[in-house]
Amino acid sequence: MTATAISILFVDVLGAVLMVIFSVLAFVYARRLNQRDPENLVWTFLLWLSVCLGALFICRSAGHIMKHAFFWAGHPAAPEYLRPLIDSITMVLLVVAASVILFFSRTWNIFRVVFAERKMLRQTRNELMDLNRTLEERVQERTDTLLKHEKQMARADRLASIGQLSSGIAHEINNPLGVIQGYTQLLMRDEDPGSQRHQDLQIILKHAKNCKAIVEDLRSFAKRSTPEKTETSIHDVIRDAILFVQNRVRKQNIRIDTCLDDAVMPMYMDEKKIRQVMVNLLMNACQAVGENGVIDISTKLDAPARQVRIRVADDGCGIEEKDIERIFDPFFTTKPTGEGTGLGLAVSYGIVRNSGGEIMVSSEPGGGSVFTVVLPVLAARNGSGDS
Repeated sequence: MTATAISILFVDVLGAVLMVIFSVLAFVYARRLNQRDPENLVWTFLLWLSVCLGALFICRSAGHIMKHAFFWAGHPAAPEYLRPLIDSITMVLLVVAASVILFFSRTWNIFRVVFAERKMLRQTRNELMDLNRTLEERVQERTDTLLKHEKQMARADRLASIGQLSSGIAHEINNPLGVIQGYTQLLMRDEDPGSQRHQDLQIILKHAKNCKAIVEDLRSFAKRSTPEKTETSIHDVIRDAILFVQNRVRKQNIRIDTCLDDAVMPMYMDEKKIRQVMVNLLMNACQAVGENGVIDISTKLDAPARQVRIRVADDGCGIEEKDIERIFDPFFTTKPTGEGTGLGLAVSYGIVRNSGGEIMVSSEPGGGSVFTVVLPVLAARNGSGDS
């Protein structure tokens, strides 16, 4: 046998073996893809096609190998008897492969329609879930807003009722207290400053003044006058309030830190009333922190909402959760008896609400408290406020 014939034989046999190997590998890979995603019609089609073509290639390769085997065994005519069988098997496998292709071509058209509809249904389902989630969030937000407004309306009703009662009480008590104070001072002039009677009169005068101060708080709480608005710097108001409590700050060794936003411009507001609010908040903070405490005061401009947020935070004892809801109620106080009337925050609440703003509190027992005053940014125009 010549070298050329040997080369042709080698290539023929090697090609047949490689065809078998590649057919088996193609089947294994197609089967793996199909197992990974059984619902994917493409992988199912490739699996069946690889089976048909693999069987076809194996049959043809087996025919080639057997032909050369018989030739080397000395029976060169034997393959002629096997050729009809191999051709028949090849024809059947070709028909099956063509049938698989035709079947899956029609199935693919149906699958595309079903797949498109399933995709559309999935998108619709996701949109419905998003809408449902958004609707739940909106309902919850609206519910929270309604509850908040209901609480504010209930508090406003309580304040109005208590304000009317306080106004009447203050009017009826103020005059007798003035008489008691006046006559006590007259009696003290005729007594020796070192006598027991003079000391007793001093005690009467002291308690009369305390009662008068409480009556003044009642009158301030009950009074709902129209704010006298002028163009004022809120930062100047805060500095004035700090100066007002400076003696107590030094006495208790309290540190006051400020962080004032330079973007906050002069505002149109009632300077005296807002100063009163700041003084009340600072006095409460000093009471809460005790000795060696820290109070932080900051301002922040919320330009889109046209608001200024004033934050007064302390590192004091905090407020119990059960007391948070009542903290702005008149006559409610957590201070010891004789150290507060419970009207400071109620008066501050009324001033801020009457100015078109809002006052809020957040606190944890032992973790300090944060009071936030939100005031609208108003501009002066022709002597009136224009937001």
